[in-house]
Amino acid sequence: MKKSGVILLVAFMLLFTILTGCSPKVKETNTNSATNSNSNSNSGDSSSGEETFNIGLAISMSGGTALFGEGVKRGVDLAVKDFNDAGGFEGKKANVVLYDDEAKPEKSVEIVQKLISQDKIVALVGPANSGNAMAHIQFTQEAKIPEVVPVATGTKITQEYKDADKNYIFRVSPLDGVQVSAILKELIDKQGLTKLGVIHDTEGYGQGGREDIVKQMKETYNLEPTVISAFDPKELNLEPSIREMNNAGVEAVIFYGLAPQSAKLLEARFNEGLNAPIYATWATGDPTVLNLVGDLVKGDLFFVQSYTIDQNEAAKKFHARVMDTYGEDVFPIATAQGYDSAKLILDAIKKVGLDSEKIRDQIESFTDFEGVTAIKSAPFTKDNHEAFGIDEVFIAKYNDDLQIVAAD
Repeated sequence: MKKSGVILLVAFMLLFTILTGCSPKVKETNTNSATNSNSNSNSGDSSSGEETFNIGLAISMSGGTALFGEGVKRGVDLAVKDFNDAGGFEGKKANVVLYDDEAKPEKSVEIVQKLISQDKIVALVGPANSGNAMAHIQFTQEAKIPEVVPVATGTKITQEYKDADKNYIFRVSPLDGVQVSAILKELIDKQGLTKLGVIHDTEGYGQGGREDIVKQMKETYNLEPTVISAFDPKELNLEPSIREMNNAGVEAVIFYGLAPQSAKLLEARFNEGLNAPIYATWATGDPTVLNLVGDLVKGDLFFVQSYTIDQNEAAKKFHARVMDTYGEDVFPIATAQGYDSAKLILDAIKKVGLDSEKIRDQIESFTDFEGVTAIKSAPFTKDNHEAFGIDEVFIAKYNDDLQIVAAD
């Protein structure tokens, strides 16, 4: 019995040694999938021994809005580099913790909760998708973490907590309602057109756009669309919609759809012919459209923007910097809005420190902010968390060199 007991004891000790030796060592990291949050070597690296604090970036680096995510990431990295090169805050450098939300609401909720509870972020930039924003903003609001949205345009995002004592959600992108207002102002107020057709997808983005168009035409101009044509984005056959516009004799077409759908619209216009210009949201300025259809973007195609690479000296300098840094400007407006979103947070930190509630208060009360988009020096108030109103957006087009510029 003694011999068997010794054998059992030795076996148990050997098993324990093997298990503990093979167990994975837990190492905290700010990477997700293949995405490295420290891809910009100047964004701050805790492994260097420097004191750092974390800014979260929750955005799609894969999925249908990945190009938005890449553009925003580059802008955020440039803003963080500026902050860190200037000494940071009391010697502390900013570190970007990036997770890919895969353009999925459930993934967005998961990573935002992780950023708050594990990575201890003081503020957040993101996301690209309105559905993702609506899914996760309750967690940033409840945790009192200021969030600056650089892309998602759904009108409800900044309104969800407008009646709260403090609303922690801000936006630096043209919300849907403002884009519709800009288009209608151009077509009805400036050009005097009244026979307007609407083409929209049958998913959330297009349906919301249709509602905004119909509501604003009725309430502001006492008009209705001459014809409305909906299409299934999965089928992407827009030739019937083009024929509907021609048959109705519309003077202009308002289009509400994402980049692949915009490309199909232009192909349908080329195949069927369209006797009216097309006006669309900023999604039609997605470089994906140009990549898919090339020269078909030329002609009577116009869309809303808050930034073009030539709109002023600040924009020209920023574009040149992006080109010098990356060798390309993959999505100029997304990069610029990403830069301004992060700069709002970092400029606030310079003024008030690393307390998240104080950062929120400072973002809301800026009177001297300088960005690269059309953002104002006092972009927000207690009752307005939208950086861009009707006066900060404009109608743009592709020029002969296939660059996006302000329309004449």
